[in-house]
Amino acid sequence: MAEILRSVAQLIHTTYAPVALGLLSHLVLNNGEWDHKSHILSSAWATAFAVVATIDYLANPLGQSISGAVAVAGHFFAVYFASLVSSILIYRAFFHRLRKFPGPFSLRLSKWFSLTYVIPDRQYYKVTEGLHKKYASDIIRTGPRELNIIRTDAIPLIHGPTSKCTKGQWYAGSYHIEGASLQTTRSKQDHKERRKVWERAFNARSLRDYEPRVNRHTHLLISKLLEHAHEPSIRISNWVNFFSFDLMGDIGYSRSFHMLEKGEEDKWITLVHKSMGAMTFLNHLPYVMSTATRLGAAKDILDFMAFTSETLRERKKRTPKENDVFGWLLNPADEDIPLQLNADSRLMIVAGSDTTSATLTWIFYELCMDQTLQAKLRSIVDTLAPGKPFLDAEDVANCPYLEGVVLEGLRLHPAVPSGVQRETPPEGLNLPDGTYIPGNVLIWMPMHTIHRDPRNFSSPLTFAPERWMDDAEKENFDKKSPSSGQPYTADKRAFMPFGTGPYNCVGQKLATMEMRTVIANLVRTFEMRFADEEDGSSVLKDTVDCFTLNVGKLDVKLTPRR
Repeated sequence: MAEILRSVAQLIHTTYAPVALGLLSHLVLNNGEWDHKSHILSSAWATAFAVVATIDYLANPLGQSISGAVAVAGHFFAVYFASLVSSILIYRAFFHRLRKFPGPFSLRLSKWFSLTYVIPDRQYYKVTEGLHKKYASDIIRTGPRELNIIRTDAIPLIHGPTSKCTKGQWYAGSYHIEGASLQTTRSKQDHKERRKVWERAFNARSLRDYEPRVNRHTHLLISKLLEHAHEPSIRISNWVNFFSFDLMGDIGYSRSFHMLEKGEEDKWITLVHKSMGAMTFLNHLPYVMSTATRLGAAKDILDFMAFTSETLRERKKRTPKENDVFGWLLNPADEDIPLQLNADSRLMIVAGSDTTSATLTWIFYELCMDQTLQAKLRSIVDTLAPGKPFLDAEDVANCPYLEGVVLEGLRLHPAVPSGVQRETPPEGLNLPDGTYIPGNVLIWMPMHTIHRDPRNFSSPLTFAPERWMDDAEKENFDKKSPSSGQPYTADKRAFMPFGTGPYNCVGQKLATMEMRTVIANLVRTFEMRFADEEDGSSVLKDTVDCFTLNVGKLDVKLTPRR
């Protein structure tokens, strides 16, 4: 035994042993998924350090002190990590299977360099748009094994119903705490089975059940805005935030956050935005988020998870008078709440509220920017149910120009601008033009860039509701861009603000119902412009990309119509 210890100790004192071990570790780490196993790796390295120090001490207990053994172990692991990191960086820079794709050299090496593009503006979707232009390529490399693709003909292959791509490891960041939500589950079969239940919660019959609540909350929003209309400035971005969260609380759990009544943000919703703000950085470093939540360091995120879990437990105890979403998801026969429903609860609040309020804010920004467009929309809305003081959701369900306003808001300002992550199958993927994407590569398709590509939408930066109307509906509207003379067109294959394929947003019809009702009643009740000394620039420069959007402030002046 002593001889074995001395032999191993001799290896520890060499240089080639830690170098070889570093190269071997790279070979292991280069296969499989390790982003959410960083705690295991850290524990393994700490244990190995202790083992090396112990072996060195036991091999020569009389001539070696404990501190000396620790120093030997420190040198061993310094060489080991130097070997490991060097091997990783050289491979990623020059020999990786994605080396032929253009992109910033630093992003080949590590996603940590993404932070240099995120800070200080925190608008990564603009960064990727700029990179596609800089490298004049539809495919750019934005990480060691990550590509950003804006090819419309690639959408079915990556997101379509027959796609062999799967959800990437980004989605698994909180499995260890709350399980997988409908959105984050990576199992196609699990998603398919759970989606059936969610679709019943958002089918035509359920939407009719939710309509009275949409009407009530919209009416309350307009009433509150009328109360404040005498003020020189109203922060409309806050009020639509209050509306969307109150409504989703009601439809989701039969409870309201009462923000419209109070005119201020609930402390828990403030926490939602704080926790999502952290995702600006953690989206690029999933292993940091996984480690932080395990250590209890990501307090805002953990507190938000606890809040959504508690909200669900409170709903479980009640039998509401009106149907709600979790009435479909909760099993009355189960005493306990399945772990994944906690994740679904967080999904409900974020995806059902943040996205709607962000889109409404952007649409109001566009209406303030173009008073002619706002007047045109108002004249059309005035013809809908003219004898009624308030327009119900049903009254505005079939107004092509209003629908076009909503769709243009979603096109120019998608609520998930950087898109969602997919991973190519092990055998790789061949794009229609013959480009081969290797296997196990992470892919993002940024909606912001795709929706502003002139190949997909003529005059792409023009807010033109007409582009969504058919020829018969366009008779009394602008058919061409005044600046370019080109007809307004839209390649609907490239339009995916709610995602596309089997993973598209199950609540998109509810979201568009909400937006139509709010927009129609607001322009019917008020004339809206930017507040004095405001030009809308805050919403442009202060909006934060954190998977969804934390929009900047939008201050307007509302003048009630007589």
